[in-house]
Amino acid sequence: MSILFYFHFMDQRYKTATRASFMNIPQTTKEDIADGEPISIAAQVLQHRTFDDGNTQVQLQDTEGQEFLLKIWDGDLPTFEFRENEWILLEDALGDIYNGNVNVGSNYGDIQVTYLESPPTSVDQDEADNTATDSTPQTGGVVALDIETISTVPEGEFEFDNSDHLELLCIGVGYAPYQGAPGTSHTLFRSGTTDASEAALLQQFCDYVESHTPSQLVTFKGDFDHQHLIGRAEKLSEIEPILGTRVRNLFTEHEWTNLDPWGSLEDNADVSTTHWDIYEHSLNPVEWRKDHPRFDGDPDDPTVYNVDIPYFGQRYLELTEQPESPPEHRALHELLRHYTVADIDPLFELLQ
Repeated sequence: MSILFYFHFMDQRYKTATRASFMNIPQTTKEDIADGEPISIAAQVLQHRTFDDGNTQVQLQDTEGQEFLLKIWDGDLPTFEFRENEWILLEDALGDIYNGNVNVGSNYGDIQVTYLESPPTSVDQDEADNTATDSTPQTGGVVALDIETISTVPEGEFEFDNSDHLELLCIGVGYAPYQGAPGTSHTLFRSGTTDASEAALLQQFCDYVESHTPSQLVTFKGDFDHQHLIGRAEKLSEIEPILGTRVRNLFTEHEWTNLDPWGSLEDNADVSTTHWDIYEHSLNPVEWRKDHPRFDGDPDDPTVYNVDIPYFGQRYLELTEQPESPPEHRALHELLRHYTVADIDPLFELLQ
């Protein structure tokens, strides 16, 4: 457990993108977050997203590399613009621990956020310097990807090569600065059940790849991903006329490496298991597994399998339509995020 420091300024409250160069940055980490208790903590922005209801979620990383989520309710921090890879200081964030998931919230508008001029001194920055002498080409980098989908037809009618039989739920993405380097993975989520929300997810995916300017894209047995990323983009051409071309260009303008060894990803790499029974939700996989044409295991198995994702995903999207984000929505978000990232993280090692 890290020593807990609280760093408060009584006379000034920072709620804009001001840069700060404080002498004593709090040494708190994710382990110091307590449910319902205020905390000051320095963290790096990994990813951020604002939903249709105005709420914002920010994926952060503390000084020890542990990831946690910041949830900002609509109106609590109206003028701050989050930028990926920047270091920020949170003051008076409110700890939010639910079902073992450690996050922080905007504390009813009392949160204060400022940019830091440089990473805290406790952050190890030697790795970036060491890579300068590596003989591996380091320009461009690597983006790994994997899609998760929901079904639009009964399972017995589902055709794997028909993009009318599915919709995109989320897209797992990860980036490594060069081949052989460890990657940082994220999950891009669809924000609703409409066609516009699916198109927005594809736009977000394109933005991610284009902003990282990789030299190659990496998938694992990714013919399915490739086909339906393009297929769904073309289906949504009435909403975004150039979306199909934009997605297709990602695979023609970058080298696409489709890893295809014998066996499953689990046969070839150490994949972190996601368990559905540790998350608070209203679904029981036994109900669909017992009659599912592609499930032949134990229906009571607590492990999340690919056949389960459309059901968890459909419920997740239904909950996005509610005006307030219920606890079940947050639980399913974390379940799906964990499952998706677990399929991305091993790809960087397999690529070596």
